[in-house]
Amino acid sequence: MMNDLQSWIGKTSTSEAYLDPAQANRMAATLDRAPDFRRGDALPPAWHWLYFHDIARAADLGDEGHPRLGLFMPPVPLPRRMWAGGSFEFRAPLRLGAVAERVSTVRTIEQKHGRSGALCFVGVEHVLRAEGAVCLVEQQTIVYRELERATAVADAPPAPDAADFTRRYALDSIALFRYSALTFNGHRIHYDADYCRAVEGYPGLVIHGPLIATLLLDLYVAQGLPLGRFRYRARSPLFLPHAFSVCGSAGAGVARLWAASHSGGLAMEAEAEA
Repeated sequence: MMNDLQSWIGKTSTSEAYLDPAQANRMAATLDRAPDFRRGDALPPAWHWLYFHDIARAADLGDEGHPRLGLFMPPVPLPRRMWAGGSFEFRAPLRLGAVAERVSTVRTIEQKHGRSGALCFVGVEHVLRAEGAVCLVEQQTIVYRELERATAVADAPPAPDAADFTRRYALDSIALFRYSALTFNGHRIHYDADYCRAVEGYPGLVIHGPLIATLLLDLYVAQGLPLGRFRYRARSPLFLPHAFSVCGSAGAGVARLWAASHSGGLAMEAEAEA
């Protein structure tokens, strides 16, 4: 069946979304910030994930809460899905109050074999347009792998220990629930602790990879640095109830960013540039 997946390369899906300021204000409140976004304001980078969702009927959801494979994503015969990484090319601001279009295309399907067994990497390109212009080009990589009961979480590599700027977060299950709701993400690893431990083998609720990437971008923008491109890669999961830090170091034209666990493990690494 894996050999039949190549026929899915080139499959496309188109959707529209009204960039409602109220949705951005819900995200601001989730991050304990003032909900003061208004129509015409630029949407912060990566906040488009609040608007473009994979909408599936309840009958079309898998046991883990994701839309079943074979709708838009290829029917990979591996049950565990993880957000591996991606990149952004920022061309123009997405403005609140506008109607935006997203065209998604399956670009790559690559099969590998790792320490945990069979792996399948699916690369999807998302092109977002608003007011007649391309505003954002996103490359997203999803990895599918085998599911083993009570799988041990691999030790994370150490995070860098020298940062020019940093911010600490201590999220709770309410924050994860709100972010799941805002992004219409039904994956049970973010809200069902019993499922996390008994089925996926995680020690606790998993903090969303896209949320971590969003906080890295937020940290970078807060430094007043210009943003044109951003690349990120997940290295190890972060779990509740532990706090974590997002950090950055400015370089010559390229800033290095990373998220670190409470014990100093590298959770995500990224680069941002003008």
